[in-house]
Amino acid sequence: MAHRRTRVLLCAVASCALLATAFAPAQARSERPVVASSPVVAGPTVAAPTSAQRGGVAAAGAVAASVDVKPTKAWVTRLYTSRIAEALKVPVTWTGSVGSCSAGRESNASRTATLTTVNAMRALVQLAPVELDADASGAAQKAALLMDANGKLSHSPTPSEFPHCWTRDAKSAAGVSNLALGTSGAKAIAAYMVDPGDGNTAVGHRRWILNPTTTRIATGSTPSANALTVIGLGTSSSVARPTWMEWPARGWFPEQLEPNGRWSLSSSDPNVSFSRATVKVQRLWSSGNVARTLTVKKYAPVVGYGPNTLVFRVKGVADPQGKRSIQYRVTVSGITGGSSRSLSYVVRLYDPTA
Repeated sequence: MAHRRTRVLLCAVASCALLATAFAPAQARSERPVVASSPVVAGPTVAAPTSAQRGGVAAAGAVAASVDVKPTKAWVTRLYTSRIAEALKVPVTWTGSVGSCSAGRESNASRTATLTTVNAMRALVQLAPVELDADASGAAQKAALLMDANGKLSHSPTPSEFPHCWTRDAKSAAGVSNLALGTSGAKAIAAYMVDPGDGNTAVGHRRWILNPTTTRIATGSTPSANALTVIGLGTSSSVARPTWMEWPARGWFPEQLEPNGRWSLSSSDPNVSFSRATVKVQRLWSSGNVARTLTVKKYAPVVGYGPNTLVFRVKGVADPQGKRSIQYRVTVSGITGGSSRSLSYVVRLYDPTA
């Protein structure tokens, strides 16, 4: 699909990987932002016990849970047009300075837009909303400043490699945060959700944002960099969460958020394994009959980035034209470790602004 793109880098406690081109929903950009790879927990994966609830739109970016109700087209359209699209328009302003190494503070409007976008992405896959940790956001702001000042990304920045604006707080926050350079605020969240590039086939950024048990995050942005803290601030085994989290999500899904063919299926059951899974994706006629079977490449599953996840590349995903939608049936077989051995769902891509 011909989306507008940026670049991103994903952060890990144990490892870092460079992301390639990622989504920037406004206009085509001549520059290509970078994003750092998402944090990986050293040792066991951040696991989520099995549960099945969905979220609905509520005030201040929150969602109210309802059990296994597939969102309607109207619900998804409102979520995209009134939350996501509006948040992506909010400019990032701050009181700091790269020249004087002053971390400053990101504007309330920008922080709110970032949190709104995170919770809207979570709502699309039925997850409960997260809250913003104001104290931790101060450290995240220092990490964003550090990346901006040095023009590069790292989850373990050293004073010698990052001589400008280095602080211990910035280093600590960088190790547990998604990092972006060349995009920031709400647009960085859109970039993280794409997770493109040969080094990011584990879609770690996306998985941390969609981690079912996360309850608190932190964020800091300069106009050119973002640090989104996604590890260590708060988790709960009792929050609303579905058994499966698809991206693109099943049902109606905005084509503006389609991740350039890099689709994924995650499970909130830590026992689920996709190591033997196979994937089939079929484009459907409006009648529901199969139009054709698309070429799919399955990536080897990687643990350590939030929920256990299957990532697969779908070739030939088309842009819906006008008010038309395009349906794709995804069938995953060979799932082990959980209560289900297979799963089938339909994604209906459409343009909510048409």
